[in-house]
Amino acid sequence: MSDQITIHDVAKMAGVSIATVSRFLNGQLNRMSKKTADRIAKIIQETNYVSNASARQLVTRNSGIVAVVAADIDDYFSTEFFKGASSVLEQHHLNAVLFDSNSRLNREKQNLKFINQQTFDGMILQPLTDKSQFVKELVRRPIKTVILDRDLHDDSWDSVQTNNFQAAREASLYFYKNSFTKIIVISEPVTGISTRQERLKGIQTVYPNVQLIEIDNDRPFLKKNYEKVSNLLKKNQVKGEKTLFFFLKERLLLNFFSFFLQEGILRNKDLSITAFSDTQIVKGLLPDFKMIKQDPFLLGATAAEIIANQISDKSATSQGEKFIVPAHFG
Repeated sequence: MSDQITIHDVAKMAGVSIATVSRFLNGQLNRMSKKTADRIAKIIQETNYVSNASARQLVTRNSGIVAVVAADIDDYFSTEFFKGASSVLEQHHLNAVLFDSNSRLNREKQNLKFINQQTFDGMILQPLTDKSQFVKELVRRPIKTVILDRDLHDDSWDSVQTNNFQAAREASLYFYKNSFTKIIVISEPVTGISTRQERLKGIQTVYPNVQLIEIDNDRPFLKKNYEKVSNLLKKNQVKGEKTLFFFLKERLLLNFFSFFLQEGILRNKDLSITAFSDTQIVKGLLPDFKMIKQDPFLLGATAAEIIANQISDKSATSQGEKFIVPAHFG
């Protein structure tokens, strides 16, 4: 048949509205009967309305593509877990497409809406929210999903996480036993992000009176952030107390590195630094300091293995299982 066939022609041949064909092409199969969907798919294939490859995807309901939604690709964690995910998906003949939420809930919302309208076979999601209902309202199409680096407390999806509470507690105990009586925790906003909440809780089991500084996501380099740290440090030093700087994210530590150099903090034996570290960068800059090393590459690879198995086995359903990839302090 002619290559000039239109969506109107497909709708007429299938005996449905143009809107119904459009919904089919956007993967909104829950808005039509299986019989209607099969009829549209058959006509699309027979008329070559789309390319042969796309037609096969529509007929088989498989695109071979997995959406990977990262909270913020400026973080080394996000780029590393995407590398891990894409490497495993490739082994399963699946392709990964990266979406960046840029630490903005509105951007994440746009990403999820777009994914809902497409024919992705699966999704690996590092959400900016701790509310599973937020995700469910935006992604209504049945799509295999694995949550990464977050705990949404929902049995609808499997999740892959770090042992955040235990790792933070272990590091805190080490420094407390070495006479560091004060702690300054530096983090992005903690509320609503399970990862940060669990890390803070782990610290608070050892240091109940945490001195917490929350950094604005949009303006991490503001002078006032350094001033807050400097003022707290001076108060602790007046009292003669050894102080630990605990960063809940590697990028924040790197943001403060020049400040530490200027203030001579790296040479002060009464001060120490630790952080959740994603790469070898921090260890290279601070070889004498102990860090909590997590493995974002393995986290992404694990999530990809789970999603690939779910895609290959159509009957597979999520049991809400939590897979832990442990971080190591040292």
